[in-house]
This record gives sequence, C-alpha cells and structure tokens, in this order.
Amino acid sequence: MTPVRTTKRNGAAANLSSAHAVPALPPEWRRFVGHWLEDSGSTVKSAARGDWEVELSEVLRRRWRRQRMRLVFDPQRPTLPRGAWFTAPGSGAGRRLLDAATERPEFACRTALAHVPGAPENGFESVCRVRGLTWGPARLGPVHYERRISIHAVVTRWGGLPWQEPWVLLMSAAGAFLEWAPGLDVPDARTRDGLYQISDAPSREQRARWMALARAHLDRLLGEREAEWDRAVSRQRDEELKRLGAFFSSRIEEEEERLRRRTGNGDESDLEQGDATSLKLEWERRAAEVRSRWALRTEIRAWGVAEWSWPVAQLTQELRSGAVHVRIEAPVDVARGKPAPPACPSCGMPAELLVRARRSVGCEHCG
Repeated sequence: MTPVRTTKRNGAAANLSSAHAVPALPPEWRRFVGHWLEDSGSTVKSAARGDWEVELSEVLRRRWRRQRMRLVFDPQRPTLPRGAWFTAPGSGAGRRLLDAATERPEFACRTALAHVPGAPENGFESVCRVRGLTWGPARLGPVHYERRISIHAVVTRWGGLPWQEPWVLLMSAAGAFLEWAPGLDVPDARTRDGLYQISDAPSREQRARWMALARAHLDRLLGEREAEWDRAVSRQRDEELKRLGAFFSSRIEEEEERLRRRTGNGDESDLEQGDATSLKLEWERRAAEVRSRWALRTEIRAWGVAEWSWPVAQLTQELRSGAVHVRIEAPVDVARGKPAPPACPSCGMPAELLVRARRSVGCEHCG
C-alpha cells in the first residue's frame, strides 16, 4: 500500500494522555495509540479510571467487527469491563493495534532544531584524545540541512520469556546506517513539524528502498543481539531440561525396580517393559517441547517512518606538534552539538586516539 505523508497533530488523544496518565505504562505508548486512532478516523473519549472509549472508524469496524470499544491501560486492574481490551505493548490488544498500524507505515516530516552552541568549545577534544600533540582552535563551518530517515519499529522476542521493546533506526538519505537506540523517537533531539531547506519529495521507489534497507539493518543488528539473548535464556532452559530429566529418570528407575521385584509370566514382564519405554518416549517428547518453547524467534514490526531535515556542519581544527601542523576536518551533528570522531590522516579510519607518526599524525594502529 502506498505510504502517506502526515504531520503530528495534537488532539483529544494528547489531552487524554496527560489527564489520565497511568505510571505503570509508558506515556509514549498511550500517545502512540491515541494519535494512531485519531489518524485512522476514530473518535477517542475519556472514561472512568483512566480508560478510553473509542468510536471506531469504518475500516476498523470491518476489521474488528465492532463499532466501539473500551481500552484499559491499568495493568493492576483485577477485572475488566465487559468487552474491554487491556491495552499494553505486549498484550493481545496491543498486538492487534500494532498489526493494524504496521499495514500502512505513516510518514512524518520533521526538522531537528540546531543546538546552541553547534559544537563544543574544545572541538574534537571531546571525542578524540591525543598524545604528544595539542589541539588548535576549532572553527565551525556554515550549517546546512541534509535528509535523514528514521524507522520506528517494535521488536518482539519469542522464546521462553517473551520480551518486547521499541527501537528507532536512523539512516542517511542513501540508506547508510547512522545509529539506533531503544525508544519511540530519536533521542536528544528537539524537533518541529515540516522539512526545512528540503523541498523535493522522494518517490515511491525511494521510500520502498528505505524500508528494505532498514529491514536489512535491523536484521543485522538484532542478529548480533540474539547471541546475547541466547546466553541470557540458556540457563533457564538448561535448568528446566535438568528438572525434566531428573523427574523422568526417577520414574524410569521406579519402573525398572518394580519389574525386577515382580515375578510373573512373560506377558506381565512385557507390559512393565512397555511402560518404561513409553516413559522414555514421553521424556523425549517433553524435552523437544521445552527446547521449542525456549527457541529464540525475533519479530520486527515497523510502524512509522520520519523524514528529517537534519542540521550538520563541518568542523575544522589543527593538530600541532612543533613544526608539524595537520588540519583535521569532520562533520558535526549540530542538532546535538556533537562532532563525529575525526578520520585518521594516515589510514582514514575513525580515530579515538591520535599520535605523532613519522613527521605526520596517525591513529594508535598506524602510528
């Protein structure tokens, strides 16, 4: 389905979130649910005990086969009203909302406001150490705005202990990975609606390419984390298998001991031996169920895409050591006032430490 371009609007959902905030759930989740319901054409009204009464749009009525519903956000509620949905990020109602929201990603246009000052006074000294060198004064070039893309997704990990959290991925207009962070929005950025100094609209093919590249980046990053998750759950999985093995081992020993003590005809012996065999088969079946239940499976749902007009500038600073003067340049994230690590003058790789090397400057590896 073709993505649509929307802008953030403040309506009844924002007022409901602020008036009936429940500390047990993140307020960002309530804002997301409220804004999405409003954008879909539904009407959201406040109800008792912080609940919401929602008059569904025509599309959602056909999808969920109901005209209205009540959303409950309090996880401490012992009972729910008849027909109400408990709405949390990992609940059944939360999954239904996310399934409906991710069918058509929403495109928002935002501008990151410049930080004052645009760069720290000490320049690259805040991100790169030097040895045997001194930094000269830093000079910040003119600020210009470039397009960046943020992909907002909810990551669910199934396996043993289900786990879910939102992530945001930031890419350049060419699709290069810049950063990713947990949360519902780009961290440490002040924003306003609309694009500044960017007037050309991307094509449908370009947006589809962004989504494909974002999926590849998320698969790669989450693949690296799955090893950490596997180590975290392997202990619980092994303990459960150990308890299961101890239980069936004792049962099989009891059956074998009973078989040795009893005397009778061959039919009875065959029956007892069959019981021990069936226990072993049941043990294998239950162990396979445990391994399957603890097997990791990651599910990614992208629910929003934001096009950013992001302020950047070029920072220039000299490294000095006697007669050696080397000029260092690197971009600065003016929205956060943070320069990127400078490139090594010798090998071109991002450097966290620069040293004197053969009448020039190099990083700790090539110096």
